[in-house]
Amino acid sequence: MAHVVRAALAAVLVCVAFVARAADPVAFVSDIKGDVIMNGTGRPPFLAELLPGSKLVLGPEARAAVMYVVTGEEFSLKGPGEYVVTKQGVKATKGSAPSSRIPALRASAKALVETSRTATASLRMRSAPGPKGERPGPLYPVNARIATLLPTLRWAGEPGVMYSVVVTSASGKEVFRGNVSGLSLRLPSRLVAGQGYAWSYSAGEAALGDSRFETLPPDAIVAAERARAEAKSFADRVLLALVLVDLGAVQDAREVWAQLAAERPDIPELAGLSR
Repeated sequence: MAHVVRAALAAVLVCVAFVARAADPVAFVSDIKGDVIMNGTGRPPFLAELLPGSKLVLGPEARAAVMYVVTGEEFSLKGPGEYVVTKQGVKATKGSAPSSRIPALRASAKALVETSRTATASLRMRSAPGPKGERPGPLYPVNARIATLLPTLRWAGEPGVMYSVVVTSASGKEVFRGNVSGLSLRLPSRLVAGQGYAWSYSAGEAALGDSRFETLPPDAIVAAERARAEAKSFADRVLLALVLVDLGAVQDAREVWAQLAAERPDIPELAGLSR
């Protein structure tokens, strides 16, 4: 009897695992423009998860891009047309066949899933009150790991005021001190990879804010620089943001999302990802 129970339990577990794998998304919507309907329910959100059998209907002049998780292959869809997502790729059931490419950049499934969920959650927060006016304080980098050795420090304040900026290493060594009229400063010399830093700014005798940050390890810095060099199109810069998430440079990823949001106000999820 025990043998029968164990066998039945094993069969149930196999079935559960199979169903879970079958429910895993095979691709994501990585760009969308115009009249696009997913599975007959409405416009898909940016980075919407796509299961095998998902259907996309594009109206005239509409555009969409679908990025596959495992291969990284990207399919470009043009309307008018109807398309179905399969495990092997996107197929046209009406209209022109999609074009495809293998981007130089690749993001992990983990980064895709987490960012997709964040983008979806940002839609639910659109009705929330917007942030109030900026108070004096550091804006970038703020308690973050960054993927550059030549960061541009940014802070909130009054344009035209002369600010004093100080950057020190984790050991307390001063690596920069200077005055700047404005609200940003690109450090004139490269920092060291894999090191912690602190920075502060003041106006006259008034200390206005300070923060800490850490540069990524050397191999991650190299990977980020390569990714930035490859990121020229909208789709590539989406991948750049996802790669930065993979590397642990979340604030840098938000910087990229903010740039994309300014260019594409028709995708409201981008503004949510930038916050």
